[in-house]
Amino acid sequence: MQTLELLKNAAEFSVKGPLQSIKFSIGGLDVTISESIVVQWLVIIILAVVFFILGRNLKLKPTSRRQMAAEYIVGFFRNMVNDTMGVKYKKYTVYIGALFCMSLVSSLMGLLGLRAPTSDLSVVATWGVITFILTQRNKVKTGGIKGFFKGFIEPMPFMLPFNIIGEIANPVSQSLRHFANILAGSVVGGLVYFALGQVAGGLASIGVPAILSLYFDLFSSFIQAYIFCTLTMAYVSMAECD
Repeated sequence: MQTLELLKNAAEFSVKGPLQSIKFSIGGLDVTISESIVVQWLVIIILAVVFFILGRNLKLKPTSRRQMAAEYIVGFFRNMVNDTMGVKYKKYTVYIGALFCMSLVSSLMGLLGLRAPTSDLSVVATWGVITFILTQRNKVKTGGIKGFFKGFIEPMPFMLPFNIIGEIANPVSQSLRHFANILAGSVVGGLVYFALGQVAGGLASIGVPAILSLYFDLFSSFIQAYIFCTLTMAYVSMAECD
């Protein structure tokens, strides 16, 4: 009975999409810049500053922890690409590294009290579209126009609609997986804060959210960035046409 009374008097809990941060008009055209765009620019600035610091005054033989950290990061992404795609795709190292860092830091923006851009489907869907374009480009590059279209009717011509659906499904599932996991973490974290604020107090209201944050904000953010990049590499490298 007491629980029902608490729920009846509880403040409303809601999960909304990206907040509209800035509105202005240009030549009579209303322009809205969402919070996701603003936070992404913040992420870009953070990454630019970090890698500017790591990349300054590099020496042939590392003598500082800063350079060792920079070389470790580069080696990490180089090994990711070489192990998943093969050495011939080493030119993708820069893109995969940028995608991983953008995804990871974007997901971690929740620690600063900001809405993570990766909880906005339009953000990760854009990354999925880029993966789709790279996949189709690799098909044309390795098999030519003839091999590209031939791939849609293999092994039999009646497979054409299924192959088309399969090509579209890859970036869709890839984007939804990343978006749903980050959004779920935000929702669960919000529900825990809300519930503890209504029925608990003391250390529980601090300790439990902190422990959950270690998973949803740190571990899950790293895992989702790694999975998204791995799928990107797999889709592109497997798109070779004979």
